Amino acid sequence: MPEYELFYWAITGLGEPIRIALTIGGIPFKDNTPKNCPDFMEKKEASGCQVPFLTIDGTTMGQSRSILRYLGKEIKYDGKPLYPEDSMEAYKCDELIDLTEDMRSPIGPTFAIQDQAEKEAARAALFAPDGKITKFLEKLDNRLESFGTNVTIGDIYAFCLVNMMRQPTFVDGIPADALDKYANINKHHDFVAKLPPVAEHYKSAEGIRVTFKPFS
Repeated sequence: MPEYELFYWAITGLGEPIRIALTIGGIPFKDNTPKNCPDFMEKKEASGCQVPFLTIDGTTMGQSRSILRYLGKEIKYDGKPLYPEDSMEAYKCDELIDLTEDMRSPIGPTFAIQDQAEKEAARAALFAPDGKITKFLEKLDNRLESFGTNVTIGDIYAFCLVNMMRQPTFVDGIPADALDKYANINKHHDFVAKLPPVAEHYKSAEGIRVTFKPFS
């Protein structure tokens, strides 16, 4: 079997969908972070990539969503590839990824705010009734009113990126009840969280990864 190594920070974020895809596929991989890889920064610089990046037998692959699509074509679950072969189903998968990314994007500029109180206030405002993230959470909730029984990389991406908005999270300042009212998003959360390989992977999770467990 090829040797897989992932390089990312010791958080969830954009690396977690890759971790879950590999886990669902039963593919062993080395999960390199600055905490367990002494030359992490040197390897990051040598790769010429932003994190996350993946190496397969030493070949470097960058760009998180491109990596995820590659894995989605290679990995099957219940006999179905994680990236659909049917063109319309592939569109729906990509559309869910893009909509989730639209939801996540407004949080990005807040990382540049130096004052902690100002940063947390700016993040809380994104979840106000007229907030920039609220607009996309409402669209995402509508989109997830129905979803397929076959898990895709779109499901994985939405599951992981939405969990960034749940407490506890590494993104401080997000209201604890930010996602409480989105019934379809929360139903979709349990759809992914209850997949046997996902449930097994997170059954002993602590800290920021407790949100990856099923609600019930």
